[in-house]
Amino acid sequence: MIRLGASGSTIEVLASADQTSGNMSLYRWRMAPSSTGPSPHFHTTFSETFIVEEGEVDYFDGRAWRTLRPQDTAHAAAGDVHALRKESGEGATLLMALSPGVPREEYFAALATTGERDLSRLHGAHDNHFPDDEW
Repeated sequence: MIRLGASGSTIEVLASADQTSGNMSLYRWRMAPSSTGPSPHFHTTFSETFIVEEGEVDYFDGRAWRTLRPQDTAHAAAGDVHALRKESGEGATLLMALSPGVPREEYFAALATTGERDLSRLHGAHDNHFPDDEW
């Protein structure tokens, strides 16, 4: 279990890239009530699929926001701008499937301890890119 800082959010590794011969990696993200989610960003080397298990999260597909509820799915292909936010004040749980599989464990763990000054370097090293436009 990887703790994402003081918010109480956690990431659980369900299938690592090593376990799937690099085909995919699968994580369960338990978002604490105070968790807000990542701002609009994209990845150049992998796609992400999100499946809500519990609660509600808002998903941005690069054009508009929509609310995802349990069983709802959203997909961001490599290069697609996307974001998640949670405004309800309630917790939420979602699955994140990355394809091809990329080892994100180090990245998730480092998010909790990386200072603002080093955050840009951390994102760049882990294929997180943020568009210059305001959303």
